[in-house]
Order: sequence, then C-alpha cells, then structure tokens
Amino acid sequence: MRHRERGLLAPDLWDGFGIMPAPNAPRLASARAATALGAVAAALAVTGCGQLWAGTADPPTVRPGELTAADGDPCPAELPTGEDPSGHGFGATSPAEQLPHLLEPEEAWLCRYDFFDRDSDNTNGTVLGWRHSGEPRPVAPEDLPALEAALDDLTLPNPQQGCNADLGPRWMVSYSHEGDLTGVVVDEYGCRTVRLTDDPHSTPPGADDQDGTVGGVLDGGGAVLKALGSPQ
Repeated sequence: MRHRERGLLAPDLWDGFGIMPAPNAPRLASARAATALGAVAAALAVTGCGQLWAGTADPPTVRPGELTAADGDPCPAELPTGEDPSGHGFGATSPAEQLPHLLEPEEAWLCRYDFFDRDSDNTNGTVLGWRHSGEPRPVAPEDLPALEAALDDLTLPNPQQGCNADLGPRWMVSYSHEGDLTGVVVDEYGCRTVRLTDDPHSTPPGADDQDGTVGGVLDGGGAVLKALGSPQ
C-alpha cells in the first residue's frame, strides 16, 4: 500500500479551479497555464491543502520478527513516551512534513488507551500517560480493505482547522504485515489527530526518523475509526 502520487492535480481539481487543458495539449504548454497553476498553488497555500504537493516517505524495510518479539501481543501495556513539547503527555504536536509509505495490513487489532495521571507533581501541571484498557480487538478480515483505504487517505493537517477542547481515549490500530507491526494512534477527541509508529512497542507515536511512517501528526483519524465501526 502506498499513497497516490500528489505532485500533479487530478482532472477534477483542475476543473474545480477553472483549469481544463485540452485533451491533446501538453501540460503547462502556455504562459496562461503556468499562470493558472500558480494561482492554484497560491489558493492551496491559503486553504491549508498543501498535502496535494507533499512528498511521500521512502518504502519501509519489512521487519518480520516484531510480532514474535512481542510474544504475539500487538499492543503495548502503555504507549511509549517520546518528545513531549506540551509537557503534558500528548507527545508529538508538530504537523507531519510528508505523507507515509505504509505497508499493507494483513492482520489488525484495535486497542483502547485511557489517560492516567503520570506525574501530578510536575511544576507545569499534570503529565498524562496512556494505558491499554481491555483486550486487543481483532479487525475482521472483511474490514481490512476499508482500513487500508482510510490509511491511504491520511493527509497533512489543515492549519485553519478548528478543534474541540475536549479529552478522551486514544485508539491504536496495530497491524501486521508479514510479522512487521505498524501502529496508527488516533485521538478520540479534538481533531482526531493521527500519530504513527513503526514499532508500537518501542517507537513513540509521531516520533521522527521512522521507517515508512512519518514523524509529527496527520489528519484522517475519524475516517480510520469509521472504517472499523464505532469503537467502545
């Protein structure tokens, strides 16, 4: 599985901006087309839709021993802790700079993580941790195509998007590809932000320098949860 190439506008987007090249004409064949494309780029920059021009991470290396090394448990007892700019346990907050190149899910599980008070004596206030609640819920094989489609549609965050100031659980879709685990952590609050981890047991969600997955946060978590039904 990989994201679609996004370096060129799809025909329907050309149409949406009033740009319809002739069927047999080369793209950008005239100064008018170049000017129009510049206008599109400016409009996208204003609307926060820069994902249309985002690059994609390199293909990941398949590490088939990760699920075995975790004794068959797809989800850790607690989400790994990494850099935490807020100081309150939310982890990475910077927008991702490119789209991921994800492996195809062959088997998947849904795990709930509830917040707890990791350090209430911190001078900056409460520091949250995220602890696994219940048992991993296997994703039905017939739901894997919908999950794959939702993962393929993850986007860079829209800087103009407003988010609710609420707090709830986090859900992690942990999936296996030939024994290689990938974690997709979705906030069930705010903007349904997504953080990825190339090894759910050791790599903090949203950490930099990942393999195939990317650092920072992405949009599209609501669609990921919808693809798997209403988690409880």
